[in-house]
Amino acid sequence: MAVGQVVKVGSAVLITASCTAPTVQRTACGVSSRRVHSRYARRLADAAIGGQETGIGLDVRRFFCDNAECAKKAFVEQVEGLTFRYGRRTVLLQHVLEQLAFALGEQTCDRLATHLSTLISGTTLLRLIRRLELPAVPELETRSTGGFPPSSDSHPAPRGDLRLQ
Repeated sequence: MAVGQVVKVGSAVLITASCTAPTVQRTACGVSSRRVHSRYARRLADAAIGGQETGIGLDVRRFFCDNAECAKKAFVEQVEGLTFRYGRRTVLLQHVLEQLAFALGEQTCDRLATHLSTLISGTTLLRLIRRLELPAVPELETRSTGGFPPSSDSHPAPRGDLRLQ
C-alpha cells in the first residue's frame, strides 16, 4: 500500500492511499490473481488522530478470479488489518466501536463517540452489538438437596440491632 497524501479538510484529516501489491490472493478459494478487472475508490472512517475526525480515501482494485471452480468471477482486494468486506470503517475503528457499544450501551457510547470525533448513530451501535459473537458460558454444576428446599438454619439471620443511627 502506498500513501499518497495527508490533508487537513476543515476539522478532519483525510489520508489518500492506493493498493500496490502485484498479486492478490482471494480469501474464499485461496487462488492468487494478477489480472485487474477494474478500480474504484473506497472511503473509510478511521480512529481520530489528535482529536480530529479521520478518513481514508483508498483506491482499490477488483481482480478476476482464475479459479474455474469459483462461483464468483471477480473479487476486491482487502488490506489486512485495515479493511474488511463491505466495511466503511477501518478494522481498528470497528473493533473500538464494538467494544464500547458492548461495554457502555447505545446512548452512552453514542455520546462518547462524539467526543472521540467519530460520527455514528445509536442504531448502528445496536447493530454492532447484535453482530458480536457472545463468549461461551461454562455449564453450571448443579447439586442435589435431596428433594427438599434448603433449611433456614443454613443461613441464619444476623443478630443485633441493624438500624441506622
